[in-house]
Amino acid sequence: MPMKENRVKRATPAAMGKAKPATDSSSELRVNEVIENLFDLFKRLGLRIPLRVPRVADNSMARRLSPALYPYASPISELLTWWHQDPAYLDNLGNPAPLKLRGRRPSFRSLVHRAVPKMDMSELLAELVRVGAVTVDENGFIHVHMRSISAYEDKRLALEHTLTSLNGFIQTLRHNLNSVPSNSDQFFHRIAWNNEFDSREIPALKIRVKRHGQSFLESFDNWLARKSVSKTRGRYPRTRHAKVSIGVYLSVEKD
Repeated sequence: MPMKENRVKRATPAAMGKAKPATDSSSELRVNEVIENLFDLFKRLGLRIPLRVPRVADNSMARRLSPALYPYASPISELLTWWHQDPAYLDNLGNPAPLKLRGRRPSFRSLVHRAVPKMDMSELLAELVRVGAVTVDENGFIHVHMRSISAYEDKRLALEHTLTSLNGFIQTLRHNLNSVPSNSDQFFHRIAWNNEFDSREIPALKIRVKRHGQSFLESFDNWLARKSVSKTRGRYPRTRHAKVSIGVYLSVEKD
C-alpha cells in the first residue's frame, strides 16, 4: 500500500490548526446522566439506594454542571467505517486510500463532511493523530492505519467507552423490564458464563473473544452504516434516527 512507501510523521494538534469545540455537544454523554439512569434502575428494581444524588431537572443546566465525557469516540468510529467502506475513498485494491486534507478529488475534508458533518475537521484530525489511527506523510497525505481503535489504550477513550457501555446496559434492562417477556419489543440481551472455568485457559479465551468479537462487530458495523439515516435520506424524507449500540465484552472474576 502507498502508506508503506512514504515516510510518515506524526502531526500535532497545533499543526492542524486551532481546534474548535464540537458542534454536536447535545449528544455527548454526561456523568450525571449515567448516575441518574443507574439510580432510576435501582428504584425500578426496588433496591435501596444508600446514597442520594441531587437531580438536575433542567437538561441545559445539567450539561453545564456535569463534566462532559470524551466526545470523539463515536465520530472517530463513524469516520473509520466510512473510510473503509465507501468506494470513493478506496484504492484499486479495495483498501482505504491516502487522502489530501482538501482538494477536488476525494479528500479528508469531504470524508468528514459525509461521515460526521457536525464535527470540526481540524479537531477530529488532531484526535485521530493523537490516538494513532492516522499519520500525515511529508507530502501532506493522510494515511489510516486501523479499522477500529482499542478504547483501553487511551484513558479518555476508556472512560467514555466504559460509562457509555454501562449506560447502554442500564437502558436495555429498563426497556426490557417495561416490556412483556414474550413481546417482540424486547431488546436482545444474552450472556454466556461459567462459574468453574479453568483459569489457565483465560489467555486462549481472550484471543478467541478478540478474534471472533472483532469480526462480529465489524459485520454489524458495516450493516448499521448501510442503514444510517444519512444514506437513506431522500428516499425516506421523514426518517427518524436512533442511537443504537452492539457490544462484546469479557468479564473475569478470579478466586
